[in-house]
Amino acid sequence: MKIKALVIEPKNDIYFKEIDINKFEDSDVEIKWTVSSVCNSERRRFNLTKSATNVDPFIGGHEAVGIIEAEKYINRKYALLPHSNCLTRGEKDKCNVCNEGKENLCSNMRHAGLDKNTPSGFTDKMFVSRSQLFDVTEIKSPLAPFLEPFSCVLRSWKLANTKISKGTVSVGIVGGGPIGCLHAFYVCKENKSNLITIVESCSDRRKVLNDVFENYSNITISDNDIDNHFDITVMASSDTSAYDESFRLLRKEGHLILFSGFNDPLFNDGTYNPEIVHRHEFVYFHKTKKLIGSSGYNSEDLIDAKRILVNFDSISNIVTGKVYGLDSKTVYRYDGVVKTYDESVLIKDIKGDLKDHIKIQYFNNNYKN
Repeated sequence: MKIKALVIEPKNDIYFKEIDINKFEDSDVEIKWTVSSVCNSERRRFNLTKSATNVDPFIGGHEAVGIIEAEKYINRKYALLPHSNCLTRGEKDKCNVCNEGKENLCSNMRHAGLDKNTPSGFTDKMFVSRSQLFDVTEIKSPLAPFLEPFSCVLRSWKLANTKISKGTVSVGIVGGGPIGCLHAFYVCKENKSNLITIVESCSDRRKVLNDVFENYSNITISDNDIDNHFDITVMASSDTSAYDESFRLLRKEGHLILFSGFNDPLFNDGTYNPEIVHRHEFVYFHKTKKLIGSSGYNSEDLIDAKRILVNFDSISNIVTGKVYGLDSKTVYRYDGVVKTYDESVLIKDIKGDLKDHIKIQYFNNNYKN
């Protein structure tokens, strides 16, 4: 079957092309994508700051939601699970971490939309293993693509095991992208008295963040020129500088959540490698401060995320633009402005050219939100 897909060649080019798609297993189902969005992982793969030696072309899009054509009459929708591990592949002999319920740390992990020949959302349709699809029918369509990133956010706070639901806690979030916003909305949902500061170096992004959180008096948007000290900081950006900033802004005996991976995985902070703490979910004490590594999600996190997202409409504030058609050059902005570019909005998004947005959603196959 031939379909239109967005092909990404790391460090080289991004373009639309007709490709053949085939079933990997006889049991794979055909899913027609309705809405998808760009994750920073696609940008990092394109720029080779993630999987730096992997130059294979790939079809991006692991934050994707669609319908199974054969089941269209019951009107159910499914989110793509980006992580393919022993459980989602249905392997009889599971690795040790999958047996322990830590499938997010599977040593044989494959990443949908990032690894070659994996299910991807920047297409009209795709064959996907049913075990790699998660029913999100009850979640509103603008919120459904947040299932995976929000599951990761939830997991990080479970691992941190801090008392954000009681009393007043100060939280500094370094990085004002979608992940930073998800952390802020969740901390606020747990307790509206928590004091949250989002630290963002890009002035265009700060302007958008002020709009997104306009009605939240407990959330402050700041540049890097602050000297506050927080009970908890979150590294919500992949730059090594975000780690330095998260550590600098943390009070003595505070907690630092290492949420994002490092552009430089070899970075070493004197006596240890923070990337290892992050990837393997270690807890590490360094200079009186507690570092908590968080990586991905597991089955329990997905279930919890779905339950919360059903009634978490405020997260839709993160969506600052909508595009109808994967190859469309027109974006409908959150502020009512309609803007047309000289190339596909999706391509510009993956290149990282749209700093005046938090998250753009792409509606495919004539689907209208």
